[in-house]
Amino acid sequence: MDTDFQKRITSIFDYTYSNTSIRLPSQVGIEVGKILHTGLYREEKEKKKIAFEYTSTQIKEIQGGSAACYSISKEIRSSYDAMNKDLNLYEDQINFDDRQLAYISSYLNGINFSNKERDYFGDALEVFRSTWAKQAGGQFFTDQRVTDLALQLIDFDPTKGDDLVDLCAGTGGFLLAGFQHIKGIVKAAKGTEKNIIKWASKSLIGVEIDSQISDVGNSTLASRFGGKDGRHIFCANSLDDKKLVEIKRIKLGSHLCAATNPPFGAKIQVRDKTILNQYELARLKGSSVEGTIRSKESSPRSPDILFIEQNIRLLKPGEGRLAIVMPYQLLSGAQATYIRYWLMLNCEITAVIDLPPETFQPHTGTKTALVILRRRKTPLSNIDDYEDTEIFMGTPRWIGHDRRGNPTFERSPDGMYTNKVLTDFPEIAQAFTAFKNGKSLDPYSEAYLIKSTEILKDRHLRINAMFYRQRDKASLISNVQHQNKDWKVVKLGTVVKKVFYPGRFKRNYVDKFPGAVPFLGGSNITELITETGKWFRPDDPHINQLKVEAGWILVTRSGSTGIVSMVPPAWNGFAMSEHVIRIIPNEKDLSGEYIYAFLKSNLGQLELAKGIFGSVIEEISPESILEINILVPKNKKTFEKIDVGIKASQKSRDQAIQGDKEAIEFLESQLVS
Repeated sequence: MDTDFQKRITSIFDYTYSNTSIRLPSQVGIEVGKILHTGLYREEKEKKKIAFEYTSTQIKEIQGGSAACYSISKEIRSSYDAMNKDLNLYEDQINFDDRQLAYISSYLNGINFSNKERDYFGDALEVFRSTWAKQAGGQFFTDQRVTDLALQLIDFDPTKGDDLVDLCAGTGGFLLAGFQHIKGIVKAAKGTEKNIIKWASKSLIGVEIDSQISDVGNSTLASRFGGKDGRHIFCANSLDDKKLVEIKRIKLGSHLCAATNPPFGAKIQVRDKTILNQYELARLKGSSVEGTIRSKESSPRSPDILFIEQNIRLLKPGEGRLAIVMPYQLLSGAQATYIRYWLMLNCEITAVIDLPPETFQPHTGTKTALVILRRRKTPLSNIDDYEDTEIFMGTPRWIGHDRRGNPTFERSPDGMYTNKVLTDFPEIAQAFTAFKNGKSLDPYSEAYLIKSTEILKDRHLRINAMFYRQRDKASLISNVQHQNKDWKVVKLGTVVKKVFYPGRFKRNYVDKFPGAVPFLGGSNITELITETGKWFRPDDPHINQLKVEAGWILVTRSGSTGIVSMVPPAWNGFAMSEHVIRIIPNEKDLSGEYIYAFLKSNLGQLELAKGIFGSVIEEISPESILEINILVPKNKKTFEKIDVGIKASQKSRDQAIQGDKEAIEFLESQLVS
């Protein structure tokens, strides 16, 4: 959407909300929808080149409230009546007065609504929808680029019998995307607006638990479908089967397409046993494939977990397709392995698209992915029976806005900004089409394929696209070994004594006194310091868990994940944050200095990145570090040059820390004296 049009629609909303008797945002949308529909009709049926076209003089007269408003309003109302007689969309007249109607139309001056390259109606509704959502309790909505891509990836087509259900419909984003998808299909077949509305009315269904939000969503859809079309979003708790089946248009196990973005967050827990007992995922648990078990009793679950299962249950076995936004934690976290285990038993994974981190900002920075699934005709009884199929992976970089929600634009070759929004989502859609048609993905840098068997090789069954992107890059290790026999590969877990971090407990800091133990945080591990102003008693019951020893390797495990350092002699016995993983080398097998050097290298960082997970805060676990592959030179001179070089640099670092400490202590002693 270009910024000029977005500003126009925002101005219309502000004007109508502030200057007319129509105060409810949802009703404002319906009334403006009547004008937008009239604009489409004037161009498509009355053959006007431009629906609303005024000179600068006319615009001044309109906005000044002159008598010209009456004649302009009369023309628009005449077209509206003709449209309503032809299409039978609305039951009442346009409820703006003549001056308001003319004033609003002046904001639409010069727009070609029938331009096949643009969808001004859809863009306008996106602006209204986002504004309504902010006024309806701080709700945020799914970006139009995500909803459009989702509908393409599940190949939604009601002319072939598909319907589309969103169990967390909110303000209707996925259903509007479904409408736009229908519009493209019908227009390609040379159908009319009436045909579009017919197919949309028949196939689009939503459920939303919040009555205010469902009202907003229905108003959004009414703006596009016409006022007579009735409700498409029903108000109910879609996790409760008893409530869901009361909706006549919903029947579990019968729908062909679903698309949704469930509410996510571990802090939101469903605890109602009558609901939990309906779900198998409330009884499963396990952080690895071999450790996944089924309990007799259900346990509290966040709603996004239950919505995965409910959406699958909604679909027709063997045919139903689902596009669902999932937080990264469910895609890659070890504690969510049981979810992916259940998912693979019950579904075929078609595609995983890691969404850019800005996708839901500024509302939330949670990392997410769009996952495309097909329900199995019969669930697998054994995970090893999963078919050897190809799965499409995508890692688009740009959503079209920054973390503050401001639009971002492409640059021209001379470095100047253009008016084209910066996004590579269309390329992901093109790549998926190429994949379906058996064509090469080489032209698409952010798309690739993996074999489903690759997922089965991972005991945590991780399915986030970036894991396999990093894994693909890290396969350079095997390439180096294959091309150069002077290198061998060893698992880090075979050449160290231990990889761990302390448990969490309350830190009992004390004032500095002789013998107090200095405490360092994760942000300090690469610094040349010996004090942070935080101290522990030497007899603190947790001190031995926190202490580090010279020569240990340190890796930050959360936040700024994967920063690598070594413990210098100056820090021997210091207390270190639990947010730092400790690696204790086994010098008999491989020197700590060499391990440190490799982990700091580009290949080592790629290996570390393979194990990163987390939706809001990135994390890495000791288990994934133990699995890291290390390239070791067979040539002794090559190895010694690296090993000796790091020993020398670490000695210099220790001297620098000691030198800084002594100089500062001397300065402070002189100031005191």
